[in-house]
Amino acid sequence: MIKEDFTFPSTGNAYILFGFEAIQARPNLDPYSSTLRMNDETGQVFTSDVHIKHHVRRGIKAYAEAENLPHSSETIFYEKEDEAGNPCNFERRLAKIREAAGINKSSADPKDALNNTLDLPLFGYVHAVKNENFNVTNAANTLFRPVTFHDCEIYSLGRNNAFPTLDKKQERIKDSAGSATVDSLEYGFFLALWEINLNMLRINASGNRLIPWGNNGPGKWLDILANGMWRAYSSDRYPSFTQRSQFAQFILGWIPEIGEELSYANPASLYDRLETKRIKTHSSAVEELKKILPDFLADWGCRNETIFLKHQAANFPMALPGASA
Repeated sequence: MIKEDFTFPSTGNAYILFGFEAIQARPNLDPYSSTLRMNDETGQVFTSDVHIKHHVRRGIKAYAEAENLPHSSETIFYEKEDEAGNPCNFERRLAKIREAAGINKSSADPKDALNNTLDLPLFGYVHAVKNENFNVTNAANTLFRPVTFHDCEIYSLGRNNAFPTLDKKQERIKDSAGSATVDSLEYGFFLALWEINLNMLRINASGNRLIPWGNNGPGKWLDILANGMWRAYSSDRYPSFTQRSQFAQFILGWIPEIGEELSYANPASLYDRLETKRIKTHSSAVEELKKILPDFLADWGCRNETIFLKHQAANFPMALPGASA
């Protein structure tokens, strides 16, 4: 995905805008109410940064396996269960990473987790095992909550996952336990804007054994991040009701010129530029993005000469700035 001839600076910030669709899905539920997260005034649906990072981790692991990276099955540190479904805490994951990397107790180092995984250099972590306490600052963050740029249509659906029971006295079927009414997002086009601190990424990844920093170091790490996003919402989606109907549409990365003044506009603010606020279909979303996305990107310093990454789905006909990567 990354342009081969792009030269990355050693400092500053890189930006990635990721666009994906959710169709008849429940992409990220509120843990207290089990309902969609949404802005009641605008009808925009949003997800949390933790949610999207969880899925990007899945995509990064799939990418690592496809690229045949060393001990690819253990390249993601933040996994709550092992392959057998047993719960993992920090110490168990660290022991598993060390085992996969062939590190014995005599050669163990507090930074073994950081240097033998792909998610920790990007997303950071707090290392808290006995006397080995330190923090690793995250290098890649979503600047704002991933959100639909438009008002969404929400349907209320009844469902029943339980087998019915029979009322023998009245010879009729009883209402089954497990019956519920759930809200479903009919259509939503999400925009997630990421900011990657290149200096912090260099610090975190400088000792990594899977992806050595080397010359023009940020390129491979940004490629891993971008491929993780893409795979998580395309070839390696979850099959569950909440996740299966989500599809990657485009991904665009750029590094603004040094000293350039940026707008720092939230993608959610694109809602204000829409003439028709509610969007129900893919084609309508694309047509509206054609009108409002170019100016938004320009305000963020995204131009042909600053773009290092561009990729889009076959069914996304909008011409994004920059040459194909």
